[in-house]
Amino acid sequence: MTPGHFSPGNLSPGARMLLGIAAGDAYGAPFENRTYIETAEMLKNQGLIPGKYTDDTQQALALAELIGAGEAVTPRSIAQFFLRAYARDPREGYSAMTRQMLASQDPDVFLVSISPEELHERKTDGAAMRALPLGFFTTRDEVVRNSMISASVTHGHPDAITATVAVALIAHETLQNRPLAQVWNRIRELIKEINPDIIPYLDSCAIPGIFDRTSILEEYEKYGVPYTESRIFIGSILALLASFGADPHALLVQSILLGGDTDSVAAVVVGASLTRNGDDLIWNLVDALENGPYGKDYLATVGEKVSKRFF
Repeated sequence: MTPGHFSPGNLSPGARMLLGIAAGDAYGAPFENRTYIETAEMLKNQGLIPGKYTDDTQQALALAELIGAGEAVTPRSIAQFFLRAYARDPREGYSAMTRQMLASQDPDVFLVSISPEELHERKTDGAAMRALPLGFFTTRDEVVRNSMISASVTHGHPDAITATVAVALIAHETLQNRPLAQVWNRIRELIKEINPDIIPYLDSCAIPGIFDRTSILEEYEKYGVPYTESRIFIGSILALLASFGADPHALLVQSILLGGDTDSVAAVVVGASLTRNGDDLIWNLVDALENGPYGKDYLATVGEKVSKRFF
């Protein structure tokens, strides 16, 4: 592998996953927070242009560094790795509340800088968007437990916790070579134990070959995926994977065309799919990603460490 150019067959699942997260994030970011009509027009006129990866990738990278180092997943260790990643390389995309948490270099201060009341009500997609690397743990029980710990650092609403666990389980199933179009059937009962009320909605989203934005987005149909609603975030991910799961390039384009939180949705679905799939179309986009000190080569190196721990 030459610096900045990847031969997919020589990359571990961890490297492929982190590069996929970064690709979805960086190519989705220029379209973020626009309506689906605006994103469609931009995509038609400008095509796919790589921006820099944002908070989505940085937080997933921090979790991957923690996992690759063999450290226990605890609220304090997560806070420590988040703070370290942000301090060395501040990235765009963090909410005002999360930037407030990142203002201190002390993990203990980080953990108490959001009140229990704020934490309980927080149902944005910030915990779920970073959760793919947690799927590397060996058993489902470990994946669920560590996902809940990761979510609890920044989010406490049941929908946010459910979405975080679901994203990590999607990664876990992918690493077991399960087809992404069928992943919902594999994780449904576990998600039902955590949040039974969300099941009818997710069932309606995860129907292979049926991709209906009205059913997925509900009252947000005219906008796109709202970052404020983890429930719709995970519904969108399941819908995309059910219809386009084997094609990372199609997943990227369709994530953008949904509108709204394009980079977070694309980061998760492209990261999950690229772990096992991908042709020249998507790898050419990966090759065009930034390659600074914490760019694509660094991401691949961290991903290799994660894979070596578990494979």
